[in-house]
Amino acid sequence: MKTVYEAFVYLWYDALNKMYYLGKHKGSPDDSYTHSSSIWESFTKDNIPEGVTRRILAYGTHEEMCILEHKLLVNRKKRCWNRYYNNSLGDPRYVDMSRENNPMYKDGRKCNDPVAYKKEYDKIRNQKPERKESEKKRQATPEYKAHEKKRNAERRAKRRAETGYAQGYSQAKNKTERQEVGTLKEFI
Repeated sequence: MKTVYEAFVYLWYDALNKMYYLGKHKGSPDDSYTHSSSIWESFTKDNIPEGVTRRILAYGTHEEMCILEHKLLVNRKKRCWNRYYNNSLGDPRYVDMSRENNPMYKDGRKCNDPVAYKKEYDKIRNQKPERKESEKKRQATPEYKAHEKKRNAERRAKRRAETGYAQGYSQAKNKTERQEVGTLKEFI
């Protein structure tokens, strides 16, 4: 009697680039599934690129294969991650949810609030010297200066439309309102 397995772990080898892709699949090795890498080019069973081969490493239940895939990927991450097309450590439903493998963490920071995460990420990113230097170069370009000039003109026009005054006039008016009493009143 032939044993039927629910899932399997596989290893693709791309001889042309000397790279690997390790994964698991819930299904049969004979179905049309190849891989789910977002880095490596996609292909079907009918048009496997030249020099690309697949080896089945293990068969078992879906949960067993998820755990095995994770163990193998952790091992490879420690030893030779740069030779793999993988960019995660497997299916997080059946393995540890440490920061490294948890989809709720990015760069070691919790990101259940995307807006707060982006704000924190940008704050850290903008403090880096490379970022400051690249911003300085970008702001020195004629395109950026023209854009800023246009943007400032639009802001002034909007303010003029809202208040009825030009920018300088409203600043002088505000200054006189803050002073309350004119400076010449004592002499009159």
